[in-house]
Amino acid sequence: MKKIFSSKGMALFIAAFVAILLISACQPSGTPTLSPEQIAQSVAYTQQAAATQQYVETLIAKLDELANQPTWTPLPTYTPYPTPTNPPAPTAVVGTATPQPTQVYGGKCYQMEFLGDVNYPPDTVVKPGETFTKQWRVRNTGTCTWTTDFDVIFVWGDNIGGIGDITKEVKPGDEAILSAPVFAPATPGTYMGYWMVTDNQGARFGYGANGDYSLAIKIQVAN
Repeated sequence: MKKIFSSKGMALFIAAFVAILLISACQPSGTPTLSPEQIAQSVAYTQQAAATQQYVETLIAKLDELANQPTWTPLPTYTPYPTPTNPPAPTAVVGTATPQPTQVYGGKCYQMEFLGDVNYPPDTVVKPGETFTKQWRVRNTGTCTWTTDFDVIFVWGDNIGGIGDITKEVKPGDEAILSAPVFAPATPGTYMGYWMVTDNQGARFGYGANGDYSLAIKIQVAN
């Protein structure tokens, strides 16, 4: 025979049957007895009511769960950052180049001691346009020899001087007479000029602790 009810259904059926028996016992004897079909229908109603109650309870539980969930907070609106602007390139400032000073020796290889003027001491009077040779006496106090490639050059002052030559070697400790041509201007007045010794590489030196003092002349041009 085919199984009609499940275990749960059977339990409900028995409960309904017992309830019917109790009701029947309490009623007058004239109450008609329920047929098996009526009993089955009553059990089915009971099962449907139980299922409906379970569905409602489940639905209520779901609604409570949804109500207890945290409220959704919207994410902040994205605000794009402004595109950075590259700073303008600095304007190049063109300056005037400062000329580098010519090297001056002092205290080592090339150095000299000024011993005095050989001729034309300061404030010597000369005629306008006169040409002559100025001489100075010096000593080589450095550690290197001055060769004939060295010169006595006009470095600054009034435009009255020319270049003189060193005609023989001057060893360390030796004295020497250095000379240079001088051209007296045509206009009367006081004029000054300054010279230094230069080696074959163009480096120049004078006397003094740092080798930066120049050999000088001061003349008075008069008629």
